[in-house]
Amino acid sequence: MKYKIFGLYVLFWLILSQNFSFERIVVGVVVCAIIFVFNKEFLNNHRNNSSISISNVKYLLLYITVLIKEIFKSNFHVAKIVLSPKINISTSIITTNIKLKSELNKTILANSITLTPGTLTLDMTEDKLVIHCLDLKAVESVENNILENILFEKEELNYD
Repeated sequence: MKYKIFGLYVLFWLILSQNFSFERIVVGVVVCAIIFVFNKEFLNNHRNNSSISISNVKYLLLYITVLIKEIFKSNFHVAKIVLSPKINISTSIITTNIKLKSELNKTILANSITLTPGTLTLDMTEDKLVIHCLDLKAVESVENNILENILFEKEELNYD
């Protein structure tokens, strides 16, 4: 299993390089080997914890759907702020508690918040996220975070 991932790294490198000279292939294999060595512990730790099941796929599809919807909503909201003649921005930095246990899920949530226009994750600790919000609507969106609820439900399902 581990060496299949190394093969995927090399294949990905070859697809991105678009030039199949000997030097480029050698550099790609070396870079992929370095990345593989640094990620080997991560791959070993998370391979046993994650299983592919119908419920995990269901939560993944739900999460991606909700994330895309939130990104579109936030895009229009930020565009409205930027294009309005009077810029009415009330930025704030908030600290919110998160109930997720898995470091991977915490990182996914933090990156999803950062992907959403108008919000930026500044710091992530054990059970807290520090988030910069463009206005009060973004603060409300972060506090009533449906993405966290989806990840939490998936965690509860996998830990039970």
